[in-house]
Formats: sequence, structure tokens, C-alpha cells
Amino acid sequence: MELRRKIRSKSDGLPIDIVEVVPEAKEVKGIIQIVHGMAEHKERYLHFMNYLAEQGYACIAHDHRGHGNSVLDPADLGYFYDESGEAIVEDVRDVSKDLRFRYPHVPVFLFGHSMGSLVVRKFAKSYDDEIDGLIICGAVYENPAAKIGLKLVKKMSSLMGGKSHSTIITKLVDGSFDSSIPGEDKNRWISVNKDNIEAFNKDERCGFPFTLNGYQNLLSLVMDVYDNEGWKVKNPELPVFFIAGIDDPVIGSPDEFKKTIHKFAKHGYDHVESKLYPQMRHEILNEINRQQVYDDVLEFMEKNRK
Repeated sequence: MELRRKIRSKSDGLPIDIVEVVPEAKEVKGIIQIVHGMAEHKERYLHFMNYLAEQGYACIAHDHRGHGNSVLDPADLGYFYDESGEAIVEDVRDVSKDLRFRYPHVPVFLFGHSMGSLVVRKFAKSYDDEIDGLIICGAVYENPAAKIGLKLVKKMSSLMGGKSHSTIITKLVDGSFDSSIPGEDKNRWISVNKDNIEAFNKDERCGFPFTLNGYQNLLSLVMDVYDNEGWKVKNPELPVFFIAGIDDPVIGSPDEFKKTIHKFAKHGYDHVESKLYPQMRHEILNEINRQQVYDDVLEFMEKNRK
């Protein structure tokens, strides 16, 4: 059963658009909250959510601020209404509370893809005791240029305004992904599946350029997630599952992927596992052989239900 609603962000009152898919005539075994990636929207996860609901899990996803229907005006796509990288994380916490209220005695799993992988890792940095499992998909790697990029974006934003766009910044941050993948298709870096690439390119709510404000939030998230300071680690027993396509440029490389996992585990998490999928790129939930990923995520949740 699919349910839709809006809530007001406690950070600033911004309307946050939500979709839920809950099991019909089944006992709810757990909750999984989906945190989507950059320049996309929650509806792209409905197939995955329906699969998990059929297995007994209540699923919830929302559009990030500046994405999908979580905007005050369609022209604000890519604008976060915040400069700190904090509100986008607090929105995740706000969204989960209502579903947890309705299902108070089941485990809660948090799933973050791409930019969402940064959001959920920052969530864990402060609130890891509020979840029972963490799935990190297509983890953005620690780019050493992020610090310089953030300074540049802040400077440009102060001169041009946060709602301004910069083709220079766009190319610096995410313009090189296609160049690492053979072929001619635009946004081929997201997937081996050509149908998925075509659907992404045709979707008006996908692939839109971030504003300077959006990039400021994104790079702030990168800096904060990879900062060794501030990790509270109240739940060192938290099960964590890193997953990615082996040909995903966002993870940097398989070696960078290992470094990302190692750095996260070093904060004090004792149960971190991972899997790289061959012949897959960034959107492993939308590849032709995605069922393998779906099944692995389900298996992770099943074995870690308390």
C-alpha cells in the first residue's frame, strides 16, 4: 500500500514530501528509510520499496530539500534553503519519527545512496543509537579537492548569491564522471542499463544543476563525514553494509572504496561488511541484474533484526 504526505521540517518549516510503501495484511518486521542521491527523487526507489514491503518491511522515502517536491518553487531545484549541510540531515530524523511512532517495536534500517550516503553517515555521526542497521550505497569517496572546492564555492556564493549556478563548479564537482566511462550516452556513468540512463535523462526532476548553495551543502557534507572529530559512536555494535558497483566512478576506485570503509570502521564500529558488484556502475538498484542487490540488502536486514 502506497501512502503520500508532507511534513514540515523542524529546521525551517520547509515542506518535505514523503512516500511510504507498507506491507498489506502482513506483520511489519522492520522499517527501512531510503535517503536518495543528488539531483534525483524518491519515486525512483519505488520498485525497491515495493519489493521490501512484500517481504514485510515498512518503507519510507522523502525528497531532499531542493529536490523533487520538497521545494517552495520548481525553480528552486538544487537550492537547499540552508548553508550548513545540517538541515538535510535533520530532515531525515524528522521524516522517520512518524513511521517509528506507528511501528514502535521493530528495528529501523537506514539506507543512503550517493549524496544520501553522505547524509546517512553524518546522521550516524550523531544519532547511531536511533537505528538498528545502516546500508551505505555508492559511497562518495574522500576527495582531497573538497576543502579547496568548498572555499571556492563559498566565495562565489558571497559574490553571486546562493541561488546562482556555475558551470565551472559543476564541471569540477561532477563533470568528469562520464569521461571515465566508454561510450557516448550522457550520464552513462550512472548505469550499465541503457534503459535506466534514458529514463534518467528524460526525467525533468533528474540531472538538474545544483546551485552554488547546493554545492556548498554537498561539499560541507563531504568535509564533515571524513572529519575524524565529532563522532559520538553511541552504538558501536551497529551493523553496517557498504555496497557499490565495481565500475562506479563516485566511489573513486575499488581501492578508494576499501579506504572509505576502513576509515568509517576506525571510528569504532565493530560490524562493518561490504560488497562490490561486477558489471555495475553507480545506480546498482537500477541495473539489469538489480535483484541480486535487492536480495543482499534483504538478507542483511533479516540477519540483523533484533
